Amino acid sequence: MRVCGVELTGNEAVISIMQLKNGLYDVPKARVAKLTLVDAINTDPLKKFQFDFEQLMKDYKVDTVVIKQRALKGKYAGNPLSFKIEGALQLMADLNVYVLSAAYIKEGLAQAQVTPDVRDLGLKKFQEQAMLTAFAYLEQQAAAKR
Repeated sequence: MRVCGVELTGNEAVISIMQLKNGLYDVPKARVAKLTLVDAINTDPLKKFQFDFEQLMKDYKVDTVVIKQRALKGKYAGNPLSFKIEGALQLMADLNVYVLSAAYIKEGLAQAQVTPDVRDLGLKKFQEQAMLTAFAYLEQQAAAKR
């Protein structure tokens, strides 16, 4: 199973692709670390964003996308554009898309023997939350099979 973790920040979807195979984690080097929605008013940029994201998932043979849930209100509330991006991702027909709560992610990380470090995996620091979201999901799935 290959998973793409997503953190939505402003008008960007920060991504990290991860796979658990034979008990080992693999993090392939993706050609982009984030995708940006440039225009919130017109539908064409949103359709292009959705197409580009879907093509990226096909290219890297990703079948599941896990999105880190954002706060709905308060200091860390999600940007209105991030809600559009989330909707565009959830409407992609060929992918399983899940929004994961902070509690679910925390539980998955707690089950892990070791939590990976983004720098050790060759990722950028800003990809950390996306990577941890994918990692926690894979840990939860592995625990369910045990």
